[in-house]
Amino acid sequence: EWYRNLRNTAPFLLGNLKAFDPDAYSPELVKLGVDRYLLARLDDVVCRARKAYEQYELHVVHRLLVELVTVDISALYGDVTKDRLYSDAVDSPARRAAQVVMYECLRAIATLAAPILCFTAEDIWKYMPRRKGDPDSVHLALYPEARPADGAVQQDFAVLIAWRERVTKALEPFRAQKNKSTDARVTLHATPADLPLLERYRGELADLFIVSDVGLGTGEGSVTVEAHTGPRCERCWKHYDHLAADPPEM
Repeated sequence: EWYRNLRNTAPFLLGNLKAFDPDAYSPELVKLGVDRYLLARLDDVVCRARKAYEQYELHVVHRLLVELVTVDISALYGDVTKDRLYSDAVDSPARRAAQVVMYECLRAIATLAAPILCFTAEDIWKYMPRRKGDPDSVHLALYPEARPADGAVQQDFAVLIAWRERVTKALEPFRAQKNKSTDARVTLHATPADLPLLERYRGELADLFIVSDVGLGTGEGSVTVEAHTGPRCERCWKHYDHLAADPPEM
């Protein structure tokens, strides 16, 4: 099951890296919280996988790759970044930042998986954009560098992902009425402990929850859902309080 997930996730990443030049864009482009979170998770996976290889604990590497592919990339990051990847201008900073994150993830997956998924890793390496000076085979490439992970952003997103799960659960009756999650405006009734964090990431919450708008209030951690009555963008399917008369040129 995980291998099928990997075989689906790798083409998704490869498709979104078409015409991407990894030498032209660096992690310095990464500003949004969800992008920084994925890079922090990737740094953590790389550090732990390199250590596991040194101790010949291949099962640990396998588990780390499973979690990265299924939980972090497939279930979270792929969903959150689709609007940027498909709707933003090709060379917009936000879209390029998402490509940087996807490239770093794909490169790490290919190199870390090479000793245990030899042919699949070679297939990924064959089709992915490569840096100047990279070898022709993944089996001649070096592992990513083991860098300290950003613990602060991981702590922030532990809270935000818990809220994401609450929002997803609260949306179930709304979706059962044949609505899409992007038809919703949600309000988070946050505890005093969570409210400052939610305020700090407020600009990213709608994308993180895959809804059209997020309001914040005080309460005991509940979520209310209502239909967004504003016009819908035909490109991203989100509702807004108002839309520009003419969409921007792509």
